[in-house]
Amino acid sequence: MADRPQAQVTRALTRDHQVRLSSLDASPLWDGVRRAHPHLDPEACACLTELLSATALLQGRTLFAERLQLLVKGSGRAKAVVTDCWPDGTIRGVLDLGKLEAPSWIAGPGVFQVMRSNASGQPYVGHLPLVEGGIQVQVEHYLQQSEQIQASLTLWCDPGTGEAGGMLVEPLPDCPPARLARLVQAIEGLEVVPFWERTPGFLASWVSQGEGVEELASSDLFYRCRCTREALLETLRRFPADQKADLFKEPGPLEVRCDYCGTLYPITREDLQAGEA
Repeated sequence: MADRPQAQVTRALTRDHQVRLSSLDASPLWDGVRRAHPHLDPEACACLTELLSATALLQGRTLFAERLQLLVKGSGRAKAVVTDCWPDGTIRGVLDLGKLEAPSWIAGPGVFQVMRSNASGQPYVGHLPLVEGGIQVQVEHYLQQSEQIQASLTLWCDPGTGEAGGMLVEPLPDCPPARLARLVQAIEGLEVVPFWERTPGFLASWVSQGEGVEELASSDLFYRCRCTREALLETLRRFPADQKADLFKEPGPLEVRCDYCGTLYPITREDLQAGEA
């Protein structure tokens, strides 16, 4: 996969300094998901793309300074969805199929977990039980309950075309009631706007009601995996001796496949022993 930006998320402030927003055209992420997970059908890819979008938009709240991981584990058509976004713009995800007869992809009982980590401190992990609703509802609930932030998250992904994106809007504490009412009206009115028209520039104009925004930060996103053969070997070498012996009961190399990108790594007993000498 070419090492070029596939998408960009932008964090901005309206010129009246009443509303912060992050926006993202996630259609390129959809393409990355389809290439990395060919076994998933379009609707499953749409679910994963929406969580990727939510992850990138949440990471924008810290101006892309932290690694952010989201986990949704539930009882719907998706048993588990995990996404991982790094400060360098690397983003990846994986979806495990659950009850395919379930009416929705995200359903409780289950848990929504957020893990933030940076180079200077211990990781922060917050988790809440799933509430009724999709990914955007889970994120809004988390922000309200765990960070005391009132925010509106809008996500979209068309399984037929791959048109995808998202917008996270946060009215600031001193936002006047009249301005807040206009903001709510604008967010609700977005449903009449076709997906292809929801570019970051259009969304900024839509939320600011034509007044424009001041860009605070932006991050290029690359849908790619961080797995390496060396990292896998290092992990396996830390296994107890009896567990490592069990890995090679059958003749031939052990085949380990990365859940995020599908890369297959053949590992032999000699590979492990080479690093232990």
